[in-house]
Amino acid sequence: MLVPGMAEVSGVATWADCRGRGLARALIGHVMRAMAQRGETPFLHSYADNEGAIALYESLGFRERRQVHVLVIAR
Repeated sequence: MLVPGMAEVSGVATWADCRGRGLARALIGHVMRAMAQRGETPFLHSYADNEGAIALYESLGFRERRQVHVLVIAR
């Protein structure tokens, strides 16, 4: 998703067997540097209960701006 001056870091996932190796950190860092070179501010979203991802994002400098509530309706 692109918002003027901003770009979303999206679809970051690490296979469970590969977690803890710094792969997501390296990938997100690379993407964030490319965004900064283009003059964009990175943003992302996460489920509130994804504590591991949130800890990683916060260690990379992301901060919570707001909470969004989502309702899924299925047939």
